[in-house]
Amino acid sequence: MDEGAAAFTRGEFYEAHESWEEVWNEIDDPERAWVQGMIQIATGLHKLSRGRPDVCRTLLAKALAKLDGAPPILDGWDVAEMVRGATRLLRAIEQEERPLPSPRAVTLRRA
Repeated sequence: MDEGAAAFTRGEFYEAHESWEEVWNEIDDPERAWVQGMIQIATGLHKLSRGRPDVCRTLLAKALAKLDGAPPILDGWDVAEMVRGATRLLRAIEQEERPLPSPRAVTLRRA
């Protein structure tokens, strides 16, 4: 989780996705669904950086559904803040704004 979080905070969203996928392969639900939500947020930001706000919107919506009911802190990381940022970003995309994919748009901090 820490490797993925470090990559995410550097704006290396694809790398975050890859690191978290290794974790995802080793755990069971409900944590597995929550980590998948984090993976989808990272992938959405990666797609946004590639000029695909449509794909980002879809991934963020799926991620937020998976993270619904997640604890605010997961493995020492503030997932609640990540969810708030992803929600704001999704709303901006839905309003046809052109948000930038940035680790400041969706933050992940150590709790």
